[in-house]
Amino acid sequence: MRGKILIVEDFSDWRELLRDLLRREGHTVKAVGTLQEAREVLDGTRDLDLAILDIRLVESDETNEDGMRLLQEIHDDHSFVRVIMITGHGTMELQRRAFREFHAFDFFRKEQFVSDEFRQGVREAVEEAHHQRRAEKSKDYIRGHRYEMWQRDQKNQ
Repeated sequence: MRGKILIVEDFSDWRELLRDLLRREGHTVKAVGTLQEAREVLDGTRDLDLAILDIRLVESDETNEDGMRLLQEIHDDHSFVRVIMITGHGTMELQRRAFREFHAFDFFRKEQFVSDEFRQGVREAVEEAHHQRRAEKSKDYIRGHRYEMWQRDQKNQ
């Protein structure tokens, strides 16, 4: 299953590596380097399946966690989008926080990066996003159908 994917990574070599890897898998990929660019893509893209976020988007600031901030925004505002976090600086505390508080789908460390595991994680995230979106559309259809039936019943009474 192919998906629409956003990569948010400030380091251009990693951004290009991930973008090219996922495009070879057949995904539609938009890769950006800043939090602002990511927000613009999120606001302008329909049916985004997956966001891959670097935790730190500014290497000069050791306390920077723009990726975690964006994870929270996606969790709050884009319920169908799955998120995979990547980092070269992540701690177990950050990893736990990403999963527990913001329901990240997966988490990869750059220094232990294995492309097969990463690609599998991407496939699973895209499939889950598609499945949830389809289930929600089915619920909306059923709700609408039941309402139409109720309206007909009201007219016939």
